[in-house]
Amino acid sequence: MKLFRINKITKRLADYFKRIGQVIADRWHMFRAWQEHPISYRMDEEEHVCNNCGHTFRGNYCPVCSQSARHGRITWLAIWQGIAQLWGIESRSAIYTLWQLFLRPGYLVRDYISGKRQVSYPPVKLLFILAAVVTLARYFFPVSAPEPSQLGFKYLDLASDWLNNHQNISELLQGCIVILPTWFFFRKAPLYPKHTIPEGFYLQVYLAILSYILYSIFVENISIAFVLTLCYDFMAYKQLFGYGYWGTLWRLATCIVLSFSAMLLLAMICFLISKYLLS
Repeated sequence: MKLFRINKITKRLADYFKRIGQVIADRWHMFRAWQEHPISYRMDEEEHVCNNCGHTFRGNYCPVCSQSARHGRITWLAIWQGIAQLWGIESRSAIYTLWQLFLRPGYLVRDYISGKRQVSYPPVKLLFILAAVVTLARYFFPVSAPEPSQLGFKYLDLASDWLNNHQNISELLQGCIVILPTWFFFRKAPLYPKHTIPEGFYLQVYLAILSYILYSIFVENISIAFVLTLCYDFMAYKQLFGYGYWGTLWRLATCIVLSFSAMLLLAMICFLISKYLLS
């Protein structure tokens, strides 16, 4: 009798965990589907009379003057929409773009550079807004300076210290330098082959936005921010280009090493030139 009860309880637990596993699998498939296609568009078939030019039409926008079919008398919703447009909280929401950037970075970049611009707030504009906010925050809430570099070579230490003390500039500089090696090593990617250098620029803009946010959140734990930035870079490159885990890893690692070495060499050359000019 006792053995029968144990078997019954075990079966119930197995069924319970099986249902949980099925729910998790379903949610995962839904999430994966959202990652690839986050927005669906629907044509408004209702007939409208444009409040601006008087034209009768079907659809979301008037084909004569381009005014939205939603525009009518001023309501509380219209006030909210006006405020939302001012701060970028609308269909191309800055907040929703950041949300996508954290959950589907590579897919978001591919959507944008392939022509689906309505899924994202303008990335360059978002980067400048975020950079201004971070700069102001660091001005009013300064953080402790990083430990001086001790690599053993004077100008290498100077270059490393300067880059560490000017995190914003070094992140943007490395993002600019890594465009060329990314184009070279990922030019035959299975999901996005023959991508161009201007498209690589927008990839680095999106990654710079992520980097700004992570380094701002973990301002006192730079190592955590660094590891998370690398993880997001790997996720973005894999989703965008479609190589396997190893293929993405070695290509991305090569791009990062080359760009960082070039950035360090450039900083060293600048210090040597400044010393020569000042001597």
